Amino acid sequence: MQIDAKWLQAELGEIKEMLKGIQGAMEWVAQIASQRIQTEHPHIVRIEGVCGGRPIIAGTRISVRTIVERTRLGDSPEQIVEHYPPLTLAQVYDALSYYHGHKAELEAEIAANREALTWVTKHGVR
Repeated sequence: MQIDAKWLQAELGEIKEMLKGIQGAMEWVAQIASQRIQTEHPHIVRIEGVCGGRPIIAGTRISVRTIVERTRLGDSPEQIVEHYPPLTLAQVYDALSYYHGHKAELEAEIAANREALTWVTKHGVR
């Protein structure tokens, strides 16, 4: 059986390009992972450049503040899971636990968000 050298060279070139792509993807993942700060809560992380570095539920862009404010609007953890299908009850309860352990920080974030909303509403910015 004879191997066509041109065919083999073309195949090796394609494999080389695929490996470069994989290497680039791995470098990107490593960069993101280095920016991820795990908290003492298993489902809560902070990632530089994602949601302003505020605490979010891992694997999502759903902030702890969002979960807290939904409960203040009367939503139960079960209702929050219904409204945000990627979430589990464990994640919602962990977000609420995080809030209770970092109340001053989260209350300041909630107040700042409320002030920003008031300003935008007052000035008609869209």
